[in-house]
Amino acid sequence: MRISKANPFTREKLAQDVLNEWQNLIDSTAEIFGVPAGLITRVDGDQIEILLSSASKGNPYTAGYTTHYPDSGWYCERTLKSRGLNLIPDALRDPEWKDNDAVTGLNIISYVGMPIHRPDGEDFGTVCFLDNKANPHNELHIKMLNQVKRMVELSLRIIYDKDLIEQQERLINDLSRIYPICSYCKKVREQSGAWVQIEKYIQDIAGTQPSHGICPDCFAREMKQFE
Repeated sequence: MRISKANPFTREKLAQDVLNEWQNLIDSTAEIFGVPAGLITRVDGDQIEILLSSASKGNPYTAGYTTHYPDSGWYCERTLKSRGLNLIPDALRDPEWKDNDAVTGLNIISYVGMPIHRPDGEDFGTVCFLDNKANPHNELHIKMLNQVKRMVELSLRIIYDKDLIEQQERLINDLSRIYPICSYCKKVREQSGAWVQIEKYIQDIAGTQPSHGICPDCFAREMKQFE
């Protein structure tokens, strides 16, 4: 399993109104499913955290709890590995899970979850619902779970597109202004007042990585010293 990169969608970037919307989603869905716990988890580099936890009675999970990743031992890690639906109807009858800490320590017997993907295709985390009794979950539950997943992913797409538009607007504004270039060293003065190399200036405003070569005039001039 590949190691996840740093997750650009931090709590601060998600904003409280988005988190509130997601909280309402898992609260309502957990109530409809009749389970004590609904979670949205977030993977960030070598850690996985409970980003949100439903306000359900008897929920043993606390938002903000973090552990190492991979090899967390969480049901959610298997969901991320599977890249699809992960349904564990009865962990007590499953040799892989019957001795898991969720079973022996928290009395969480069943799990259903799906991965959440970022707009770039990388893992964001999971949305899942957990029960303290065996629960096979019916087809309607699976459809509702998939709908919650899609709504969360849509929120991420909106945030991503908004950032992209703002970045493009900054680029247009920067390129449309008159910018001073030093007559001697050819550095460019940024809006902040700092003087930087032209390569860095272009990289900062356009996100492009310059490459270096030799133009024909400079090549001819430099070759003269070997004649």
